[in-house]
Amino acid sequence: MRKLVEGMGLTVLLWSSAAWAEDLTIAGHKLSVTDDGMGSAALLVDGEVLHENGVIYLDEAVQTLAGVTVVTGVAGSGGNACGAAPFVLALPEETGPALYGPLDSCREFTMQVQPEALVFSIEPLPSEPGEVWVWNPTTGLTEALPEEFSADSGAGWEALPTLAQAHPVDAMKLAPVLSALETGLGADYPVFAERISDLGSGDLTAEGYLGRACLKYSCETDWAVLYLHAASQRVFAAWAVSGEAKPHLWPEDSGDWPVEAWAALNGEMGE
Repeated sequence: MRKLVEGMGLTVLLWSSAAWAEDLTIAGHKLSVTDDGMGSAALLVDGEVLHENGVIYLDEAVQTLAGVTVVTGVAGSGGNACGAAPFVLALPEETGPALYGPLDSCREFTMQVQPEALVFSIEPLPSEPGEVWVWNPTTGLTEALPEEFSADSGAGWEALPTLAQAHPVDAMKLAPVLSALETGLGADYPVFAERISDLGSGDLTAEGYLGRACLKYSCETDWAVLYLHAASQRVFAAWAVSGEAKPHLWPEDSGDWPVEAWAALNGEMGE
């Protein structure tokens, strides 16, 4: 079961229920999700198949927006390759049921319930902006302006202790860290950002913070390391690109790296 999250002053509700096997009546319509046990599911409304996919999950909560009853959920192919994406099932009194989505995305959305709209959003990453989609009874499901990744306002080196067990993306939300990487890496920043934004983890160390990440499908050859040195308030980065002979360092002079950071990097390279 997923959790309730607070955002923008309103509650963000994430899907939490399993597929419904039994018929439920909502706003005068019978809803059910069938699963054949072989990787195929179907959403039925009043006995008619409205959507088919590998997996379909419906939220436990039913929303009413501008007088329209709405059921939300997620659907996708299933498995680990791509996450299920949100959809909206509208059940207006005047017309028949209408399905909006699922959205074409593999990343995980949160849903914010507003008085007359639903807002689906993906957190922006250093490697790509966050998606924002809005549904309301008048315009349906439409894409809003994407949200670019940025540092947290006012978060500086004093926020370093908050990075315990934090992904390196969280470390990049410190304003001086993001600024140093964007300026120092220059044209190489997008390559580093792609790798540091993917599968990874990090934690505080004796002298600062160390985070590691890698691309999901080429983790051994496409990885990145981010190290923050508390005493000097300096940022150190390394990344590897599949097919290239050796990793990239910033700063390039290994003698400029703190001992702790260099030891961690050697461990990453298997030296």
